Amino acid sequence: MHTQLIRLIGKRFVYKGKVWIIVEVMREEDALVIVPEQAARNRHIQADQYGNATRRCNDCLTLPLSDPEDPDSYSPEVMELLSGSIPE
Repeated sequence: MHTQLIRLIGKRFVYKGKVWIIVEVMREEDALVIVPEQAARNRHIQADQYGNATRRCNDCLTLPLSDPEDPDSYSPEVMELLSGSIPE
């Protein structure tokens, strides 16, 4: 079921009044990671404590993929996100 969502990585959706982009589908954690479109555009490179370059995004959200009451269905949060699909 979640493999279909992988094709949506990089797509834009309206969720909670903001435009978000799907950046990751974490099957093992049963979660979907989204970031605001503006944050995705403003990628800042920042060094970690060891001097390695990392990307920092303060505004990412992790949504549960599966509905806790019906594991074969998407969560209400994911359904709300998908209903806000923005055509390319």
